[in-house]
Amino acid sequence: MGFEGGWVHRTPNLRALSYRFAVRTESESLGRQLEALLAGLRDPVETAPVEHWYSLTAADASDGAVDVRRDGEELAHGQQPGDAMGWLVSDVNRAAAEAGGDHLLFHAGGIETDGTGVLLPGASGSGKSTLVAGLVRGGLGYLTDELVALNMATGRLMPYAKPITVKPGSFAVLSDMSPDVGLEPGLGPWAGQEWQVAVGDGTGRRIGRPCVPGFVVLPHYDSGAETALTPLSETEAFFALAVNAVNLIHHGSEGTLALGRLAKRCRCFSLTVSDLDEACRLVLELVVPRAEASAGGVGRAP
Repeated sequence: MGFEGGWVHRTPNLRALSYRFAVRTESESLGRQLEALLAGLRDPVETAPVEHWYSLTAADASDGAVDVRRDGEELAHGQQPGDAMGWLVSDVNRAAAEAGGDHLLFHAGGIETDGTGVLLPGASGSGKSTLVAGLVRGGLGYLTDELVALNMATGRLMPYAKPITVKPGSFAVLSDMSPDVGLEPGLGPWAGQEWQVAVGDGTGRRIGRPCVPGFVVLPHYDSGAETALTPLSETEAFFALAVNAVNLIHHGSEGTLALGRLAKRCRCFSLTVSDLDEACRLVLELVVPRAEASAGGVGRAP
């Protein structure tokens, strides 16, 4: 991989909601690839202090493997670049959730169209990241595939434009998103056990803007069922959102009230998914014709 002594490359300052960090490497080529992959998290406040450092350094092995550290603490040893990236992104997700006290956070994907946001809550394995990837490929704006943040002051959903994480079961239906497509020579396999897919400029996958929530869609993958949307009642939507709220206890009664307003103002559905293209078609037909920016929000009044 061409590592040399000392830090050869560092990314610009990065921000995952309220968590500020940067990444440094001993390899210029690996550093450039990391910078492109994490470009969606670039901190607009370039002078803000970097609170945490990740480092990718050559492992003892001679096969291009790297070690991943955060603030000097080893997170993973001897990983190929694609898998090392997975460790880094996973730790950033954890830290973003812990540092996100100003937001009401949901374990959910999120997309945006014409100023209207769509929450896709669900547990791991529900298919939310695959659905988000398909919808972003279809032209909708990417908010996140992991951690939707509701700004409690404005009532808007905030982008957390981490790389999209694609699991092995979805490689076939998202083969055009393989990280090895167009990879800079000499980096070894970037498409690891899970894919980390870049978003933003130059990728064809645009990042969404802060937006008013308008829809809640709960995806559930079932290979033997018909792909279909089913309306949810306000009560059903409230409990589905509550189950997937990461830090509801932190916000107390204000968080519960925000959940209620969110369930009340959004059109809410359950989505059974067996075919990704059909699922994307149903969601696009649901949200695109009706997506209009609107005033107000579901958090506290400013």
